[in-house]
Amino acid sequence: MGIITISRELGAGETTIAPALAARLGWRVADQSILNREAEITGISLPHAAHWDEHDPTFVERLHRQGPEFAAFLKTSRQVMQELAAEGNVVIVGRGGNLLLRGYPDALHMRFIADMPFRIKRVMEVRWVTEQNAREIIAKSDRNKAAYFRHIFQVDWADPRLYDLVIRTDAVSMERTVDLLASFFEHPAPPLPAILEETQEAVHE
Repeated sequence: MGIITISRELGAGETTIAPALAARLGWRVADQSILNREAEITGISLPHAAHWDEHDPTFVERLHRQGPEFAAFLKTSRQVMQELAAEGNVVIVGRGGNLLLRGYPDALHMRFIADMPFRIKRVMEVRWVTEQNAREIIAKSDRNKAAYFRHIFQVDWADPRLYDLVIRTDAVSMERTVDLLASFFEHPAPPLPAILEETQEAVHE
């Protein structure tokens, strides 16, 4: 079994890479389904849950987030992530999966980034918007995700130390990215004791 979590800048290609990677490995993608499951467990309406999801809270919302409803939402987020991890063979997109599943065996925590021209072009193509609208959408997405990680997890969303691997998707093609990530699970390295045993045998020979 395996787990891949993906943190991403909007426009860095995660909408293409995540499903392609899951298809390659024969796994499933968990993205919107995470939010649906959180709403199902807590009884919170889906629009309400979606508003909390990776969102920069206002001052009033921050006060509300100290209440029991939001505490239940956060607890459920961890529960849903743990359910996905227990089932395994899943590509998890966003929602702080790299932090909620930190330390899990067989988990690979990824981050996709790209330079701004690439991101703008990608958003324009996918969302059919003007360049100015794409810039505004990206700026809002970056602001929301950074604030979400800062307020919920007290970390810098862009800190590379939170991830096992950071890939610039404007420099590495989608195909090569999928090949690279799939290789971690298609051709896993043998455990360290096995490597040491093989080395010792080679020395004795």
